[in-house]
Amino acid sequence: MMLSLLVLAQLQLPDVLRALGDDAERREAAGPCSYHESTTVEELADDGSVKGSEQREYDAVMAAGEVTKRERLSVKATGAPLADLLSEPKNAKGRKPARSPFVSALRPQFKFALEDGPSPELVKVTLEPLKPDPERPRGEAWVRRADLKLVELRLTPSKTPMLLDSMALRFVFDDTGCGRAATLIETQGAGAAPLLDTKFRSRTVLSKHAKAKAP
Repeated sequence: MMLSLLVLAQLQLPDVLRALGDDAERREAAGPCSYHESTTVEELADDGSVKGSEQREYDAVMAAGEVTKRERLSVKATGAPLADLLSEPKNAKGRKPARSPFVSALRPQFKFALEDGPSPELVKVTLEPLKPDPERPRGEAWVRRADLKLVELRLTPSKTPMLLDSMALRFVFDDTGCGRAATLIETQGAGAAPLLDTKFRSRTVLSKHAKAKAP
């Protein structure tokens, strides 16, 4: 315990935030990257069993943080049809993922703290927006002590968005052919309002990352 506290004391929160921000900004500015996306969406019954699911496969390209190409390869449905809230997105091309709270432009909107992580190799950075907003999440990041690389990010909205009663997201990061990137995204949530009352979870695996030519 004392050794862990000593190592943690040697790390400075501004340095950790700067490393995470620089890495996030590199991803935003990166050149074209092709990848394969495999997503499973499940609608859940009250007892947690699966009512219906869809397995969706895509080939996609992202450049400068924007999806510039997304080709649907297949969609396989099992069980009951999914609720409208869980329908396959129709306009994914041109979509930009939400910006990381660690980029320099957004850091002033959050309060951060540095803590021990879930294992000796990791530290944890907690984040809380100064003002709750559906676009500003709260959560925690797990960061490698050795090189300050992001390993895992867990987020929930600081203010629940419209149409949802709850939402939780988990991102797992790894080194890929296009640099450090999310390779696993998991979501779990529940819809709001009588017509959207549903529980769901999804799991997206991103693989086969490779640098692509600019169009």
